[in-house]
Amino acid sequence: MRPALTLAAPLAVLLLAAAQPAPAQEKRQDALFTLEIRGIAVGELVFAGVETDSAYAVSGTVRTTGLAGMLRKLHYDAKVQGTRSSGRLSPARYEQSGGIGSKYSEEVVVWSGGLPRIERQDPPKPARDTDADPGKQRGTIDTLTAIYATLRDVPPGQECQSDLTLYDGRYRMQVRTLTPRPAGDGVICDGEYIRVAGFSPKEMAERTNFPFQLQYSPASNGTMRVVKVTMDSLYGSARLVRR
Repeated sequence: MRPALTLAAPLAVLLLAAAQPAPAQEKRQDALFTLEIRGIAVGELVFAGVETDSAYAVSGTVRTTGLAGMLRKLHYDAKVQGTRSSGRLSPARYEQSGGIGSKYSEEVVVWSGGLPRIERQDPPKPARDTDADPGKQRGTIDTLTAIYATLRDVPPGQECQSDLTLYDGRYRMQVRTLTPRPAGDGVICDGEYIRVAGFSPKEMAERTNFPFQLQYSPASNGTMRVVKVTMDSLYGSARLVRR
């Protein structure tokens, strides 16, 4: 699943799949975002996550909706589970299924010692000369973990602390945010999605950096919540709006 922050596509519903730790130790949250491009709603992103002191699990869906869904149907489901240490999320197993139009694919990536390995890919993707070397992707995370880590609720003062390196079996990417600044009763911070490796020369020449901005507002549970993400995409100005 290519990062929602890059605009690869839209989004929508999910179920949580994870081991069930002690309820008193769990932190659960979910979110629904509408994706708009040039002011037109074209899709949805939905995720749900659960965290304990030592583990996490997230499920999510991205899909096109409305007229966009009729013209170009896209639907991907994904889930990931892994470990949590000092607030850092490290995936152990990532599963994705779905496709665009009549095309459908499934993929499973597992991490061992921080190094990802494609366990299953149906149909197989032919290797390309430009593919990022999988042996050099130690410490990377999957797309769903990156989305959750960037958009989840956080305690006040912990906004805008993303500095993530992603790998999806072909591409290596970065997502990072900068120091937050006050905005009313909330905060705003700038960020960027960066193409690093695995992309074709044409894609790299087209563009490597995609700026975005996160807007946080206080939530009723005392946390700070991302309520809007504005993005610069290949399709024009876009934004994710929390519902």
